[in-house]
Amino acid sequence: MKICVVNITPVPAEYLPGNLERLQRCCAKVLAPDTELAFRAPVAGCVTLPQYLEDFRNPWYAHLVKHEVLRTILAAHDEGFDAIVVDCFDDPAVAEARARIGTPVFGLSEPTFHHACLLGARFGALVPDMPGQAAFVEGQIVAMGLGSRLIPSGVRVESKRFTESFAEALLDPQAMIERLQAQARELVDDGADVVVIACGGLGQICGREGFHTLQHRGTTVAVVNPLTTAVKTAETLVQLQRALGIPLPSRVHAARLGPEDIARIEAGFPRG
Repeated sequence: MKICVVNITPVPAEYLPGNLERLQRCCAKVLAPDTELAFRAPVAGCVTLPQYLEDFRNPWYAHLVKHEVLRTILAAHDEGFDAIVVDCFDDPAVAEARARIGTPVFGLSEPTFHHACLLGARFGALVPDMPGQAAFVEGQIVAMGLGSRLIPSGVRVESKRFTESFAEALLDPQAMIERLQAQARELVDDGADVVVIACGGLGQICGREGFHTLQHRGTTVAVVNPLTTAVKTAETLVQLQRALGIPLPSRVHAARLGPEDIARIEAGFPRG
């Protein structure tokens, strides 16, 4: 099986091998030996720098990003991958891609929160300190029908501004990990059985450092990291699709487009 992980912003060519290595290091332990991972990134857009991370909470910027992510997904579909995972907790272009192509497409938030519900009755989530981020993730949880599984005030921001903490963690992740561990313990004390790292960037650091469990209250608490969970979910669901013929995703209530419809619509919106 071949799974493509799609970045949401361009990556300079010299950094592409390093990104693939990070991806493989993060996910290799949980995948079948014959599953191959690939990494793709948009051609257009702004290279993500830590000081500009708050751009992602601007709707105009998010719209521009989504457009380029969709182009990248369509190109990965044309390459023939078995599944595509968008490496962002906002799930940009996931719904749009599912409406356009048959290749299974996943974001990070849906697999992560549903997996957390398999591990415990109630969960809490840690998000980066960016404007409106907690409310955004709370909205995702409610939209998935999982609001009753979230502990009260269960989406909490990292205790250091993300534009500063992420830049610091890329060089020395220990301070970020210690902050998140302390906040994870607070979530457990407030009733969470499971802690979700609800951010691709935070998850990148946590996954790299092996922060998948927390020792607290004399037991081991699950810490769900998004990228590992999403990639493994993609692999598992494709296997179920192949073995049992289960549609992925269900399109029983979807407005489906045939080849002629796609050609007609794309003629009106040419890729320029």
